[in-house]
Amino acid sequence: MILCDDAPGFRALMIALLGEAGLDIAGQGETWEDAERLAPGADVVVVDLWMPELDIAALGRIRASAPRATLVVLTALAAGLAAEHVAPVTVDLLLSKSAPPAETAAAIAAHARGSDAPPEPELL
Repeated sequence: MILCDDAPGFRALMIALLGEAGLDIAGQGETWEDAERLAPGADVVVVDLWMPELDIAALGRIRASAPRATLVVLTALAAGLAAEHVAPVTVDLLLSKSAPPAETAAAIAAHARGSDAPPEPELL
């Protein structure tokens, strides 16, 4: 999987949480150009909708270059507004960055595994 977000702290936190969830982070970046370069061949592509600006054309190119990948878009926008912005492109998961990061990582991991439900917590 690849993860591209222009906020380095959020990106580092998500990489750690996704790694804890058992997902392998094969690449990371902070721009739409990074995402376009890294997307081909990826099984999961996670991008921030505003890196630092909205680029629906780049999102479309990412979808075209990785048609079988699970495409996850993270956004700080309200859900309805974000859905309107991404409507021209088929995305698999649209998640709010206002949700707790652990919940966001669990949703990505569950979707990447082909399940809509988060994995059961392990008992220690």
